[in-house]
Amino acid sequence: MPKSPAEPTNLVLEHLRLLRQEMTQGFEAMSARFDTVETDIAGLKREVRGFKLNTIAEIYKANLTVASLVDLERRVAAPEEKAP
Repeated sequence: MPKSPAEPTNLVLEHLRLLRQEMTQGFEAMSARFDTVETDIAGLKREVRGFKLNTIAEIYKANLTVASLVDLERRVAAPEEKAP
């Protein structure tokens, strides 16, 4: 029974299998790259969060230092005001 022109031959089917395999490998490679990028982004987010927390801690320490200095100035000024 002869094949009609619409029926694929073994060569065409083999070529399609190879193309599918190449596409699958390409998609797997892209997926691996995206996974790497996502991992890098997660690391950067952790670093930024740590930087933010350190900044907040430094601001808090600076505010405590200023409050301590203001309190010290008040204590030093209080006896001076009481003295005649």
